[in-house]
Amino acid sequence: MENKIYQQSLLCKKFADKRIESCRIINASMGTEQTFVRGDIKGYESHLNVLKEVIKDKYPLIERQITEAMGEYDSYPYRYQSILESIVKTIISLELQTEISGKKVVDTIHKSRKFFISHSSDDKIIVNGFIKEILKIGCGFKDGDIFCTLDPTVIRTGDDFREKIVENMKSCDFILLFISGNYLQSEVCQNEMGAAWAIENKRVLPFVLPNTKFKDMGFLNEVKQGASIADKRKLDEFYNEVCGYYGISSDWPSFNKAKEDFIEIICQLP
Repeated sequence: MENKIYQQSLLCKKFADKRIESCRIINASMGTEQTFVRGDIKGYESHLNVLKEVIKDKYPLIERQITEAMGEYDSYPYRYQSILESIVKTIISLELQTEISGKKVVDTIHKSRKFFISHSSDDKIIVNGFIKEILKIGCGFKDGDIFCTLDPTVIRTGDDFREKIVENMKSCDFILLFISGNYLQSEVCQNEMGAAWAIENKRVLPFVLPNTKFKDMGFLNEVKQGASIADKRKLDEFYNEVCGYYGISSDWPSFNKAKEDFIEIICQLP
């Protein structure tokens, strides 16, 4: 692919994968946590500066996000290393999407926004918490941007349930799978998961709920690594990706507050 943006973002990712190490050490007995980043930080910064230059016309909002993250890097390297890696992955994803569709992707192209939530109704506390705190409060999405069958208004009396599921899967941008023991035991959920992988050009993100191990995901774990729903870094990556995809100006203080409120919901579960 002769694409400067794609090639430079891929170079940044490969450089970080090989030359940068993020470490998190938790001492459970002492109740302490130590985080640090080591490696060729200056070299990574140099590659990121080149990336900023090549994307500034096509993705001005993302270029600004990189600048903001680099500005905070020295104060919070562990956190902002994760954010920068997520930004780079978002650019790679956008450029691959451009190549596949043959259409130019710019910051303002995704005027309509749509998330499909695939879940078990037995996990409604976590699902509703994610929708409220992460999608609505943290990211600023509206009810109309989210298709979730926990909302009684999305499927009206008399509608064919299966047709509505397929229709909304096809029209969404992101499909979020909330994997749990309940989910894996549900035939409807299994069918939704299979359909998610079959529909082209959809961003499918599996989130693993508490008390569910990655190995329990079966074949899914072999083709797509799931993210723990309680992992703050993964939630940061999610926020950064949707901001980049939809051209949303990030508001990290607001998102971090919503994220902590969501984690508190999880902590209060029996």
